[in-house]
Amino acid sequence: MAPANQIDLFFGGTAYLGMPFNESFRKLVFKGMEIYGINHGASRNNNITLDIFSKAEAVAAKRFLSDDSIIVSSGYLAAQLVIQHYYASHQFIYAPDSHPALHIGIPSIPKINYADWVEQTVKKINQSKSPTLIITNALNNLEPQIYDFSWISRIEESCSVVILVDDSHALGIIGEQGEGTYSKIPDLPNIQKIVISSMAKAFGLDAGLILANSSIIKSLRGSAIYAGSSPPSPGILYAFVHSEENHHQELSKLRTNINYFIELLHSEKGLFFIKDFPVILINDEALAEGLLNRGIKFSSFPYPDPQGKKLNRIVLNSAHKKEEIETLVNLVNELNGRVS
Repeated sequence: MAPANQIDLFFGGTAYLGMPFNESFRKLVFKGMEIYGINHGASRNNNITLDIFSKAEAVAAKRFLSDDSIIVSSGYLAAQLVIQHYYASHQFIYAPDSHPALHIGIPSIPKINYADWVEQTVKKINQSKSPTLIITNALNNLEPQIYDFSWISRIEESCSVVILVDDSHALGIIGEQGEGTYSKIPDLPNIQKIVISSMAKAFGLDAGLILANSSIIKSLRGSAIYAGSSPPSPGILYAFVHSEENHHQELSKLRTNINYFIELLHSEKGLFFIKDFPVILINDEALAEGLLNRGIKFSSFPYPDPQGKKLNRIVLNSAHKKEEIETLVNLVNELNGRVS
């Protein structure tokens, strides 16, 4: 417990829409558990199942602008369901900083910048003509950068390609209504698109999501991994189905908090951030240490490689109060030598 005069504020984690702190959402979770129970430990292929699973998948497909969807028990399972489905039939091309949940075996992850990787990837696919699975993040949430996927139109029409995009840090945040990345990937006849996401970030759900066309979703439902895995808690899916307006309200609050942070900031010295994304990279170690010493808690550890460099990141969420943001920014301004 910090002394009464000591600052003790948390600006970390990935609960961008503040769902763990949202009273309305909590009530919906409890109501859902009363209706459906805490757990449904049976295969989704069982002849006896609950309607909430198909309801949640229909809601997810509509909200995130895809044809169809699958909801499974974790983002890791969503990733592996897709990865293992294509492993024997496609060459894999991984983008820089692809999340370990998307790995199979010990893949070679490039250490180049994203733009150079794009150029190499287009050239490799056009030359090889082999069926290819491209595996990439929707954005770099560690050193914030949102990726543009217009480059896939440069892949020749004779090439058969599936692009798999990890939307875990964009879904619920990016897009006018938080619809994420699926609709932003060009629709091309020779390229099939799949978007996966952990729902534990913005939506506060212990679940994973796959967005794709109905043909791909049907094929994935036929896999042994899908058949052999238990679904997420039906109670939390009930809460998701009934939380759309809540999510929109929290997204509006989050964007207000981001804009307020930027408005109060005297200088971007020692920081790097992008518009409408709540992660602020601290690239000045002295600034990071100063904030930590003054009682501002944020993510400060090597990630995703435990042996790599330490990343210092401030994360804003919709639950942060105006005065908390003022305290944070005033300290940043003070430590940067620009006291108001």
